[in-house]
Parts: sequence; C-alpha cells; structure tokens
Amino acid sequence: MGALRIAALAFAVLALVAGGLQLAAYFSGAFARHLILGVFACAVGVSVGAATVASMWRSRR
Repeated sequence: MGALRIAALAFAVLALVAGGLQLAAYFSGAFARHLILGVFACAVGVSVGAATVASMWRSRR
C-alpha cells in the first residue's frame, strides 16, 4: 500500500473523529455551528475513505 493511501486513510479517520467530537459537542448543548462542522467533517471523512477504498479495490484487480 502506498504512502498516499495510508495518508488518505489516516485523514479519513481523523475527519470522522473530529466530526464525531463536533457532534458530541452539539448534543451536549453547544451552538449550532458544532452541528454544521460535525456534519461537514463526517461527510469529508466518508468521502475520502470511500475514494481510498475504491482506489485500493481497483488496484487489486
């Protein structure tokens, strides 16, 4: 697995963790900006993760 794929997976995990923490902050009673940032970060994490997995799948064929 290439270094870029490892970096992409690490970025996806980091974005999902950050999004989860933002959503937790929103649900604990914080401002709506936490909800917006949390949804955006989770969307970025899922998008990058899906692209990385698709790239890995294509290279194995």
